[in-house]
Amino acid sequence: RCKRKRLTLTPHYDPRVEEFVVNDVLSVFKHFEDERVKAEEEEKRRKKEEEKNKQEEKQKLLSVAVTPEDKGKAVEHDPLVLLLQEQLEIQKAEQEKIKEDVKNLTEGQEHVLKTQEDISSKLDAILTHISRQP
Repeated sequence: RCKRKRLTLTPHYDPRVEEFVVNDVLSVFKHFEDERVKAEEEEKRRKKEEEKNKQEEKQKLLSVAVTPEDKGKAVEHDPLVLLLQEQLEIQKAEQEKIKEDVKNLTEGQEHVLKTQEDISSKLDAILTHISRQP
């Protein structure tokens, strides 16, 4: 036989290399996941802090410090509150007007129905009178 090496298409396989690569890739993914979790927690903490600050600001705006000298004096309301109160009054007035219009329409419908009944009874009387004549 010949003393030549035979070339094959099957690659040399070393399980240690595969284990090293897999561990390296897994550590990269684990590091990425840890960073992502940290970023999400930081974002949640930041949003919670912002929400807390917003609530404190709202509370400061809503709570009016009343000193003993201020008792009995008129309090100046926030322009937004005044605007909302004005809009509420306008809506109430419009709603009352709509209720009145509906009431008038209902009364008008009742009047129309009564008129129709009167006309119908008169037409019936005319028809019976005409049918009796030879």
